[in-house]
Amino acid sequence: MPFLRGKLLDNGPSDRAKQELQWLLNKLEAYYSYVASKSSVEEKHLQAMKSFYREILMVLSLDRA
Repeated sequence: MPFLRGKLLDNGPSDRAKQELQWLLNKLEAYYSYVASKSSVEEKHLQAMKSFYREILMVLSLDRA
């Protein structure tokens, strides 16, 4: 997670985008820990991870528009 956090936050997003990304990455990290504690990964877990991916992309793309 530190690599992802560093790459996303050090690539020049605005302060507001950085705050949103920090929040999303914190939530993603907590969710990742939750899924890692499960005995198996279900489809709903994968869908939630894809949702995080889409939200991160949205923050990055809106910041550059």
